[in-house]
Amino acid sequence: MKKMLLFAVAFAALSFFMAEDADAHGGSFRGPNGGVPPGLREPSDPEPPPPPPTDPGTPGGPTTPTGPGGPATPDDPGRQTPGDSAPPPPTGPANGPQKKTTTKSLTFESWRFWWAYNSDDILNLKSHIYGSQTSSASPLFFTSKADEANRRNAQRPTERAIVQKIIPALQRSLNRPKDHEDIHGGALVALGKVGTIDFVSIFEAAANNRFKTDKGINVKFGYQATESAVLALGLLPKLDARGKAEVRKVLLDILDNDKLRSRERAWAAVCLGLQQDSEAIKPLWERLSKEYKGKDKMNLPAGILCGLGLIGDDSIRPQLEEALKSGQIEGKEIQDRIRAYVAYAIGKIGNPESLEVLMASLKSRSIGRVVKRSIAIAVGTCGAKATDDMQQKAVKSLQRFLNKSGGDPSGENFAIIALSQIGTKPALDSLIKLCDAGKYGQRPYAALGLGTHVWYKDRAAERKEGEPMDKAMRGKIRDTLIKLSQKYKDSDTKAAFMLARGLLKDKTAIAECVKLVSRKGDPVLRGFCAVTLGLVGESSENVKDALGVAIQERKSTDLRRDAATALGLLRDADAVKTLIEELKRAKSFAVQGQLITAIGTIGDHTAIDPLIDILDNTSRPSASRAMAAVGLGMIGDLLELSKLSRLSKNYNYRASVEDLDELLFIL
Repeated sequence: MKKMLLFAVAFAALSFFMAEDADAHGGSFRGPNGGVPPGLREPSDPEPPPPPPTDPGTPGGPTTPTGPGGPATPDDPGRQTPGDSAPPPPTGPANGPQKKTTTKSLTFESWRFWWAYNSDDILNLKSHIYGSQTSSASPLFFTSKADEANRRNAQRPTERAIVQKIIPALQRSLNRPKDHEDIHGGALVALGKVGTIDFVSIFEAAANNRFKTDKGINVKFGYQATESAVLALGLLPKLDARGKAEVRKVLLDILDNDKLRSRERAWAAVCLGLQQDSEAIKPLWERLSKEYKGKDKMNLPAGILCGLGLIGDDSIRPQLEEALKSGQIEGKEIQDRIRAYVAYAIGKIGNPESLEVLMASLKSRSIGRVVKRSIAIAVGTCGAKATDDMQQKAVKSLQRFLNKSGGDPSGENFAIIALSQIGTKPALDSLIKLCDAGKYGQRPYAALGLGTHVWYKDRAAERKEGEPMDKAMRGKIRDTLIKLSQKYKDSDTKAAFMLARGLLKDKTAIAECVKLVSRKGDPVLRGFCAVTLGLVGESSENVKDALGVAIQERKSTDLRRDAATALGLLRDADAVKTLIEELKRAKSFAVQGQLITAIGTIGDHTAIDPLIDILDNTSRPSASRAMAAVGLGMIGDLLELSKLSRLSKNYNYRASVEDLDELLFIL
C-alpha cells in the first residue's frame, strides 16, 4: 500500500485518480494514474513515490513505506539573476519536436497532472445527483419539480441515516484496537466529514495518541491515524463561532507542539484555512515569522501560507505582497519554494489589486522559475476579477511570459491556463492560436483552457452570476476543437481535445466517443472519452452500452473509474447499483478502491449498508475495510464538494513540499 488511502483527483480532481493500492487517510497520489512519473524532473521537484510493496492481504494489513519526499535542498535551479544565462529547457514532448507521443510518456508537464488537481469542481458528481439541472434524457427526469426534488432527496442520505448508521459504524472501527491504522485513519477522516463539534475531543485525543475506546482501552495509533485526526478537525462542517474557537485552540496547540512530526503541525495550519477562520490570521502570521529547523523549516511555512490563502481574508494581503517582492518575511529571507507559496496565498485571496505586484514579479530576472509558476497562476485568479484595463495588462504580461519564460514548460502551461481564466477576447484568441501553432505540449493545455473557460461561463450564466458566453467566440472555439481533435492522432493530445469538447457539451463528439470507448485500445484515451460522454450529458442506449462495457474492463482500473464517473455525470439511476454489483465481484484492492471511491463520490445512500458490511467484516483485508470507511464519509458528507478541493485548485504542484503532497491527495 502507498502511504494513504488517497484519491487526486484534489479527485482530489477528479478525485478518482486512485492509485493501484490503498492506504491510510483516504485516497491516492493525485496524478495521472495515481502517481508521479519519473519523466522530466528538476532537482527541486519532489521525488516520485516508491513502488508499493506486494500486499499479502492479511487481516492486519500491509506495511506502509515512506511516501513521496521532497529534496533536501529545495532551491530552484532555474533561479535567474542578472547576467545569468537561461537554464537549459527540459526535453520531452512539451518542448520537443512535433512527433507522435503516447500516454505512456508522462512528465510533470502533462496536462493530465493539471486536470487531476483542478477537475474536482467540474467533475462534481454530487451536484449532478443533488443539483437542480436534470435533462429530459436522464433517468432522473420527472414531470414536476416536486417529483425531481423528491428523487434527489431520495438519493441523498438523511440525517437519520448518518446519525444512526454511518457514525456508529465509524465509531465501532475506532473501538477495535487491533484494527490496522489504515482503518482507523479512514474512519477518523470520515468522522470529520460527518461529525459535529462533539467530536473535537475525540480528534484531539487521537491526534495526541491519547485515545481510549468506550471500554477504556488505550489505542496506540500509528502516525497515519494521528495525521487523520488532525485533518478531521479541518473537515468538520458548519462550525459556529464557539465551535471555530474550540477547533482553533486545538489546531494552534498542535501547530506549536514541537514533539509532533512536521506533517501533523503543517496540516494543523492548513486546517485552520479549511475552516476559513479569520481569527486565525494573526496567530498564523506570528508563527510564520518564527525560525524552524529540519523538516519544519520547509513544511511549516508552506502549510501556514496555504492556511492563510484558504482563509481568503484580504487583511493579510499587504504583508504577502511585500514578502513576494522582497523575498523576506519579517526580515527573514525565504527560499524560493516558500516564496512560491506566498504567491499561491495571494492567488487564493484573489484581489485584483495584487496584479501590479504579480506582474512586476513575473518579469523580474531575480525571481526563480518555481516562484514564477505560482505567480502566473495567481495572475489568472486575480485577473479574472479585474477591470477591463487591468485585464488587458494582465493578458499582455502572460503573453510576454509565454515568449520569454526561459524555456520553462510548466510555467508556460500555467500561464496558458491563466489566460483562460481571464478570458478576454485577446486571451482566447491566443489560446485558439496555441491549439495549432503552439509547442506540442502546450496544445492540450490550450484546448483545456478553452474548454474550462466555456464551462465556467456556462455555469455562471445558469446561476445568473454572469453573462452568457459570446456566441461568435463559442462557435470559433468549438470549430477549432472539432477540427484539431480530428487532426491529432496521438492518443494523449486527442484525449485532451475530446475532453475539451465535452466541456463545451459538444453533441457532435458523442458518436466518436462511443466508438473510441467501445473499441480496444489506449485505456487513457478511452477513459477520457467516457468522461466526455458524461460531460456532454446526453444519455442514450449507445452511450450507456459503451459505458457498461467499459465499467467491466478487467485490465484497466482507470477506465472503470472513468466509466463510473461518466455514469454519475449522466445521473444514471442504476449507476450505484451497477457499481455495488461490481464491488461484490472485485478481488483486487485497486478495483475495490476505484469502485468505492466512485460510489462515495456519487453519494447515493443505497450504498451505505453494503459499505458498512465491508467495514465491519474483520475477515476482509484491511485495505478494503479502510476504503469502505472512506466511502461512508464521502456519502455522509452533505457538502457537494470536498473542502480539500479548494486546496488543490490552482495549486503549483511543481513547488510542492513533502507534507503537503499527501494532504493534497486525500479524498
